[in-house]
Amino acid sequence: MSTYNRTNPYNARIKERYLLTSPSSTKQTYHVTLDLPAQDLPFAVGDSVAILPQNDPHTVERILNTLHFSGEEPISDPKTKSTLPLRSFLLTKANLSKAHSRFLSLLSECGAPIHPLLEDKERLNLALLSHNILDFLRLHEPTRLSPQKLADSLLPLMPRFYSIASSSKVFPNEIHLTVSFLSYVQQGETRHGVASYFLCRGADLESTSIPLYIQPSNGFCLPSPDDSIILIGPGTGVAPFRAFLQERLADQAKGRNWLFFGERHRAHDFYYEPFFTELVKQNFLRLDTAFSRDQAEKIYVQHKLQEHGASLWDWLQSGAFLYVCGDAEKMAKDVDSALEHIAVKYGDLSSEDARLYLKRLRKEKRYLLDVY
Repeated sequence: MSTYNRTNPYNARIKERYLLTSPSSTKQTYHVTLDLPAQDLPFAVGDSVAILPQNDPHTVERILNTLHFSGEEPISDPKTKSTLPLRSFLLTKANLSKAHSRFLSLLSECGAPIHPLLEDKERLNLALLSHNILDFLRLHEPTRLSPQKLADSLLPLMPRFYSIASSSKVFPNEIHLTVSFLSYVQQGETRHGVASYFLCRGADLESTSIPLYIQPSNGFCLPSPDDSIILIGPGTGVAPFRAFLQERLADQAKGRNWLFFGERHRAHDFYYEPFFTELVKQNFLRLDTAFSRDQAEKIYVQHKLQEHGASLWDWLQSGAFLYVCGDAEKMAKDVDSALEHIAVKYGDLSSEDARLYLKRLRKEKRYLLDVY
C-alpha cells in the first residue's frame, strides 16, 4: 500500500515525451514516460495516476502584474493554513481557469464596478463560462484587493487523473501516460488545459518535479489469464488497454484478446500502432479499428461492434469480459446501445431482456467501464 496521496505526493520526473500523432493531425496526443522506482509507488494495470499540475507561469506573472503584486507577499493557504509566497500559491494551489460568484463578489467589494453582473443570473453564468481569473482582473481592475483576499477567493487546483498506459511487469521503473493536449480559444486568446500543458509543454525533461499519487481502479482490472477480454478504447481511452495487453504478454495469458480502437485518421492518429499490429502478427490480438474521417460516412467503434456482432456475441456467451474506456457523455452510451442491439439480434432477446442481460454482466463485473 502506497503512503503517497494528495497531501503527500510522490515527486516524479518526465523521462521521455513524444507525439503519438503525426504533424498533419488535427490534434496533438503525447506519450509521456514518468521515471520512478516502482517499489516506491506500487500500482496495478487499470489504476490511474493523479497528477497535481502547475499553472502556466506566464499566466501567473500576468495576474501579478495586473494587480501590481511582486509575488513574494506571504499568504496563508486557505486549505492547509501553511504560509507560502503568493506566486507559489498561484502556481501550484489555485484554479486560475475557473472563476465563481464568490470571486466576483470580492471584486465588487474591492472597488470593481461589477455589481450589475452579479444581479443578472444569466449574464453571470455566461461570464463565468467565458472568462478566467485573469480576464476578470484585467476587465475590472479592483483597487483594494489584497494578496490574502485573492488567495481566499480562488477555487483550489484539483488533481487530474490519467489511466496508466503501462504494466510494471514490463516497465518496472516507469509509468506511461497517453495525454491529449487541450487547446482552445477564449476571449481572443489561445488557451490550454492546465495539466496537459504542464505535462506536454511546461515541464522540463528529467528536472521538473511532477507531484502525483496512485488512484486505485476500484475493479477495472484484468480477469484470470485464461479468460478472454474485449477492449473498447477509442482515442486516449486506449491507454489502460495498452497496459492490459503488456501484462497479458508478461503473464503468457492464454485467454483471447480483442481490441476496438477508434480515432480520426489512420495515417495521423493511430496511437501505438507498431505495438498493436505486432500483437496481431503474433496472433495474440484481434484488432478492429474505426477511423471516423477516412471516408465520407463517419465510422465509430460502435459501428465496428455491430459489424462484428455475431462474433462478439459468441465471445460474450463463452465468458469474455468486456471493458470500455473513454468519453462518458457520448461514446460509452453509443457503445451500450450497440451492445443492446447485438444482444437483441444475435441473442434473440427482447429490448428489455437485452438491457437486463447487460445489467447482469455489469453486476457480475464482466462489463466494466472507466469513463470520464
